Amino acid sequence: MSDYLPPNLLLEILCRLPVISLLRFRCVSKQWCSLISSPHFISTHLSSPSSGSNHLLLRHLSFSIRPKKNQENYSVYLNASKNENLALVKELNFPFKTGSGNHFRVVGFCNGLFCLSDDLFGYTYTIVLWNAGIRRSVTLPKPRVHFGPYGPYMFCLGFGFDERNSDFKVVRIAYLQNEYGAYTVLPPEVELYSLSTGLWKDVDPKGIRCKIIEYLYSSVYVNGVIHWVSCVKNEGGGFLNGLLGFDLGDEKFREMCLPQSLVRVLPMDLSVRLCGDRISVIWYEKGRDVGEACDRCGVWVMDRYGEVESWNKKFVVVLEGGISHAVGFGRNGEFMVEKFVGDLLSYDSESKEFKDLGIHGGKDSFFVSEYSESLVLLDGSGGDTTDPPIASDSEGASSGLNERALLQKWFCSALFAKVSLCD
Repeated sequence: MSDYLPPNLLLEILCRLPVISLLRFRCVSKQWCSLISSPHFISTHLSSPSSGSNHLLLRHLSFSIRPKKNQENYSVYLNASKNENLALVKELNFPFKTGSGNHFRVVGFCNGLFCLSDDLFGYTYTIVLWNAGIRRSVTLPKPRVHFGPYGPYMFCLGFGFDERNSDFKVVRIAYLQNEYGAYTVLPPEVELYSLSTGLWKDVDPKGIRCKIIEYLYSSVYVNGVIHWVSCVKNEGGGFLNGLLGFDLGDEKFREMCLPQSLVRVLPMDLSVRLCGDRISVIWYEKGRDVGEACDRCGVWVMDRYGEVESWNKKFVVVLEGGISHAVGFGRNGEFMVEKFVGDLLSYDSESKEFKDLGIHGGKDSFFVSEYSESLVLLDGSGGDTTDPPIASDSEGASSGLNERALLQKWFCSALFAKVSLCD
């Protein structure tokens, strides 16, 4: 058929097809295989309407007694209306294993690509970029800053797509200990991984005057910038909170203000989420003490990116029995929370009603995002693109955590974060 179609028309037709069809069409001919696997076609398909979808991705950790193991579940659902239940479309085959026996942190999901890090509860260096749609992955090389030569440190990650250079990037910010054992050395050490080169490089940390607390930190990618909740300790012993942003295009840091009512709260009680294409900040209004739940959280949204005056408090979620953590927004605006401990609920801010979604997971293991597929990694970018199970090279990692052990680990991490705030 391609002999009778102009090349430009063939390209336009193929770019509108879903990933699963394109993978099959590589068998039509060598010409089609070469075309579909080319970097130009992958980039063109990425920006085409077919790459978007009306699907919702949900990740959670489940436990089973026989056999005794933990399982990470990555499920794709049809993004139904508020009055309909989630309809399962498919389960993604998750091929990786953690060194801790716990679960990977989902640093982010962007353009069909997951960024996963095995960094919960220990010093680990396993970071993976995974395309579940084509079953390809890249394991990042070990970063320069690690425990061996540098000793104890706190770190956080961010992931996104540099549209200016058509490149996926991972940023790693590491805060080293000072001579008194406090994680207050500023500026931090910053490294940036680029998928196009397959290498880490150092980034000038100029502009970082704040600290990100390593306590189940969160980040969001909006407008080409990765954002984290950050804080600066003031002279009176309190905190001044804000958002720290890293522009993937010019590779520079910038700060963004929070609404005044959130500037002086405990930074551990804040997290950042996506509300469609807008930044949302969650405030656990009664705090999240170790081993306890918060029964209410406020949801703020920046309606116009970069405009401080556009912060708007949308609603407050009040849940008897407690909120373990706010998971995020679905495509249709419903807000998802994890009830203390482990049950996933959706919340309708208009009716102020909850709906049990019938999904139970390990504490803080839920991740939600709009789901789309792409051909990224099909051309072998980033080096070795295979997806065998990965055993993390963590230092001091354990295996086979059950739900109780997971909670104990979580409590220890929360205590560590509170201590670091006093540094």
